[in-house]
Amino acid sequence: MRNAIQRLALLPIVTHFLLLAACHRTDRQAEALLNNADSLLTVNPDSALHLLEALPATAELTHRESARYALLLAQATDKCEKPLFPCDSLLDIALDYYDNDEKERAVALLYKGRLEVEMAQSERAVDFLLEGLNVIEKYPEDAETKRHLLSSLGNEYYDARLYEKAGKAYQELLKCCFTDKDKSIALYSLSQNFLTSNKDSLIALKYKSLEYAKKSKDSAVIAIAALNLSFESSEEEIDSSLHYAQLALKWLPKNKERNNYYANLGDIWFRKEENDSATYYLNKSLENNENKNERAATLLSLADIKEKQKDYQATTELLYQFIEIAASTYFSEQSTKIQQLLHQYDIKKKIDQEQKRSKNSLENAIRVFIFLCLALIVFFQYRINKRDKQRTINEQKLAQAQEKYNNLQYSINESQRIIALLQKEQSDFSQEAEKYRQEITERETAIEKLKTEKEGLRTWLFKQSNIYQIIERLSKQKVTSKKKLTVLTNHEQKVLKEVVMELYADYISDTKTQYPLLTDEDLLCLCLEKVGFSNQTIALCFGNTDTHALAQRKYRIKARMNERK
Repeated sequence: MRNAIQRLALLPIVTHFLLLAACHRTDRQAEALLNNADSLLTVNPDSALHLLEALPATAELTHRESARYALLLAQATDKCEKPLFPCDSLLDIALDYYDNDEKERAVALLYKGRLEVEMAQSERAVDFLLEGLNVIEKYPEDAETKRHLLSSLGNEYYDARLYEKAGKAYQELLKCCFTDKDKSIALYSLSQNFLTSNKDSLIALKYKSLEYAKKSKDSAVIAIAALNLSFESSEEEIDSSLHYAQLALKWLPKNKERNNYYANLGDIWFRKEENDSATYYLNKSLENNENKNERAATLLSLADIKEKQKDYQATTELLYQFIEIAASTYFSEQSTKIQQLLHQYDIKKKIDQEQKRSKNSLENAIRVFIFLCLALIVFFQYRINKRDKQRTINEQKLAQAQEKYNNLQYSINESQRIIALLQKEQSDFSQEAEKYRQEITERETAIEKLKTEKEGLRTWLFKQSNIYQIIERLSKQKVTSKKKLTVLTNHEQKVLKEVVMELYADYISDTKTQYPLLTDEDLLCLCLEKVGFSNQTIALCFGNTDTHALAQRKYRIKARMNERK
């Protein structure tokens, strides 16, 4: 009966273990690829995107890995400035996996919103972006995600002509910016013409944006800020607009498209009635420009110039090109709508395939679970029977061990009594040894103190001598040339040597015994160093005006000491 109860108690644990084993299908290679892509995302998004696209379609990912893959692919695609259409169904998986209290959901909502912007679904985009802001409010440390959400939301409000809401979003965006580059971009957004009615305030924002751009040293951001300043349309500021348009073109990186910059510069030259320069830059803006709206606007500007120059044939050709582009724009829009419908169909097809694959995986998991349950039941039954036999053997051994324990306990008690006696004797000995150690320490301290007093007294006696007063006076000489320095006379050197040899007799004796190769002059030099004289003062004591001879003497002293060693 007891064995049956134990088996029933183990069944929930076994079931939980088997479910985990059946559902856990982590692909080590896929996990390593995701980690590598994550590390490359900031510094090299192109490589990260290539790495993610290289993931085999047959790779089996867990729900968690699929959600993470979706976020990484969306971030890499967005950083590479490519359409987010391929990430649609994957972002749905991420939104289904992450809860409202996880910051990863805010990231998924950000890119889902940007995807809806690409599909011209502004209302849905705003809903996703607002929901993302609600989630990211729980994570104030993640300023980057909040900054991207506010930027996209402000752009949508601006495009919808909700300028008041757009201005508030851009102001909140500025609060989340900490780097000069981000501040410049936020101020650029705030400096849009419709967000402020005060022209002075508008210009001040543009100048401040350029100031932060220069601090960031990012050439692309500097080019954008300068281009923004060049859009002032008043005739009084036309030279300033030209200056900033040229500055923007100068700072623009070589790998960036220059068509807009050339077109803007051509428009400014056109306003200055410099038709040759305007024609040159407008023609350059048409080179490799695939944007039909931009090409159409440029062709109209060129047609105006040719008309002013009374070149009516060229004007007519340019207008025909403009009409051709305008006519094709309608068909292009229709084609885009068809592409969006096809894309939605592809998404639905992928979702159906994913659901079918999930259903097959679940059926296979159930089969594996049933098989493992049967195998584990047999295994645990064998273990339980083996454990019962082992318990009987252990009970017999326990009785024998108890009897042996009682005998050992008596021996232990006797041993403890003897140890207590020995510890008492050791304690008495330790107290006496500690007393001797304290007395030795006190005597050593007294000796060190007497040595210190002796050195101080010896130095004081030396300072009371006449020869010390002479040396002190010589050390304070203030002359412009070493040749004018006064040194000790031979008689004074002799007196100095006698005084030092008398006061430092014990020190000299000990040093002479340790280093017998040292001469009397070497010992005198060491004593003067011990007094604390500078090298210049010691040189004067030996009759020298510079320290070169003293340095040689010190070198010989060191050599003699090392030779003795």
